[in-house]
Amino acid sequence: MSDIIDVFKERRSIRAYEDRPIEDALVEKIVQEAYYSPNAGNKQLLRMVVCKDREINDYLGKLRHAVTNRFWWPERFPEGTDYRKITDEDLATDDTVNSFYDAPVVVYLFSPKEFEFAEADAYIMSNNLCLIARNYDVGSVIDSVATDYFVTERSRQILSDWKLGDDYSIRAHASLGYPKGGFPDPVPHDKYEPPLFVG
Repeated sequence: MSDIIDVFKERRSIRAYEDRPIEDALVEKIVQEAYYSPNAGNKQLLRMVVCKDREINDYLGKLRHAVTNRFWWPERFPEGTDYRKITDEDLATDDTVNSFYDAPVVVYLFSPKEFEFAEADAYIMSNNLCLIARNYDVGSVIDSVATDYFVTERSRQILSDWKLGDDYSIRAHASLGYPKGGFPDPVPHDKYEPPLFVG
């Protein structure tokens, strides 16, 4: 196992992946080790969906991108546009990219809607997923969630197929794959500002 500090320094967000799968046993190993992540009250309420279906990941990646754009920048769209009412027809006409960068594996992190520490738990786990992946020479990137984007009929059917009811919401993602062109060199972090030590 690599020194954990080296993994911290060497991990980079990867947004271009080779067109080859990650071995199933390695994906399972990364996911299992991520379950050791700290979580609020040790309630372990996160649900993880590991999806290798490229067509589903492409659809959801584009849907996430389109909904997020409408959520953050409504002025860019016709008046009255509601991100909660986006349709598959809108996706077909939007200049929409796949938020998951065509990665061969996307890990979706869900939690109960009423869980107050959902975001904290999800980003701790997604960060650990990325660090663990780097330890095994697998690239990764975290993709955030501005608002729940499972708003179309098809996306709700996907949730149903994944056995996730209406009481769960998407909280974060981690895309995994082998970096196209290899891992980039670590970026020097030279902006360290000493904290205020008190007491």
